[in-house]
Amino acid sequence: MGDHFEKGQHALLNEGEENEMELFGYRTQGCRKTLCLAGSIFSFGILPLVFYWRPAWHVWANCVPCSLQEADVVLLRTTDEFHTYSWKKVMWIYLSSLNSTFDVTPDHPLITDEEDIINRAIRKPDLKVRCIKVQKIRYVWNNLEGQFQKIGSLEDWLSSAKIHLKFGSGLTREEQEIRRLICGPNTIDVEITPIWKLLIKEKMADGVSYGRTTDSRAF
Repeated sequence: MGDHFEKGQHALLNEGEENEMELFGYRTQGCRKTLCLAGSIFSFGILPLVFYWRPAWHVWANCVPCSLQEADVVLLRTTDEFHTYSWKKVMWIYLSSLNSTFDVTPDHPLITDEEDIINRAIRKPDLKVRCIKVQKIRYVWNNLEGQFQKIGSLEDWLSSAKIHLKFGSGLTREEQEIRRLICGPNTIDVEITPIWKLLIKEKMADGVSYGRTTDSRAF
């Protein structure tokens, strides 16, 4: 990938932190996806395997660059010396699912604090939120600032006194449900790797180690 990006396509996630990553916006294109599907069939499943080991190739083959605001897929690249790639689908959270419990309308004040990131993430009038999930952490699209921001924890820029002032009396039941829906459950999901992936990784690791042993013997 070169250093020439579409307008608004590139950004930094967790800037200045240990897990800082570059973020690139892409939009899935139907004809490209169809060609990749055909390639998967004619390659007898080899192409999906290649895409699994080369996530950036998967995105470049199936998608076209676009701004992060319009993206339905984001490509991530770590800023360390390894430049490891991964990709995530942009998901939508629909607040209309709360209508059966609360009277949620575009004119209805969803969160009392207007400066809250949740208020800035809700797209009106359709009442939905764009988000991605990276390393078990959810990031929502801030419509006001035009960037993905971490969600799910208390505002860390507030002092202890301000946190007590804002949240000391607790949240209303409605705000609790909205935060639970947008921030996600307070759980840690443990991913179980399929056996076939473990076997492939083991075989590839054995092949690499065998190649290194052969090279060392040659010298």
